Amino acid sequence: MRSRTLGIVSVALLIESGLAAPGRADTSNGNDFALYYSEAKTAKERAEVLAGAKGRPHLFRYLQIMEMERNSNGLAVAITAFEPSSLMDVKFVVVKRESLNKLQEEPESKLGDALAITGIVRNAATNSIILGPVIVRHKDRLSPKRGKELLCEVDPSATFYSYTGGKRAVSLTYKDRDLLQFKDQIMAQSGKNGWAEFLEQELAKRAKERAAAKKSGSGSS
Repeated sequence: MRSRTLGIVSVALLIESGLAAPGRADTSNGNDFALYYSEAKTAKERAEVLAGAKGRPHLFRYLQIMEMERNSNGLAVAITAFEPSSLMDVKFVVVKRESLNKLQEEPESKLGDALAITGIVRNAATNSIILGPVIVRHKDRLSPKRGKELLCEVDPSATFYSYTGGKRAVSLTYKDRDLLQFKDQIMAQSGKNGWAEFLEQELAKRAKERAAAKKSGSGSS
């Protein structure tokens, strides 16, 4: 069984050794790249596949977290993830604040969970793909779904509903969609501004409750 040992410093060195000039800004399919690279028959073919991807952003779905290592100040998380179509490891370090927050969103990401990320391909070896700066897009499922897939099904923090009829725009995520059951009642009683204010108040209350629950949970562990 091959080793899955991963350290933040070692991944950083791998990234530095594979730096490439920036390429096109479009985002390619990372799962396809991993599959094509793993199926290449010769070193020349693998080099050609890598050359076509190196330095460009790729979207990887269904990455199962195999190892996570947080540095001492909590400002970086090194991850080794398993890409299912190619059976390869994808290695990257999460440093962007928004992405770190995404990892900590309930339910907090742990070993065995899946992620969708966008990252710059820096290098690749027989069993590993090394990514540069990454953005954690959302928590993911471990394999594709048959039929139409909705973002809110895999990312509870994705916007499910937006209302712009009040003084300020308000958006609901998938996890708060149950508030829509009160729309007709609140609109009839208090009008457009009343509906917007109701949503703002309920969302603020829920955010406070979730923060308290998360703090309590972390304090008891």
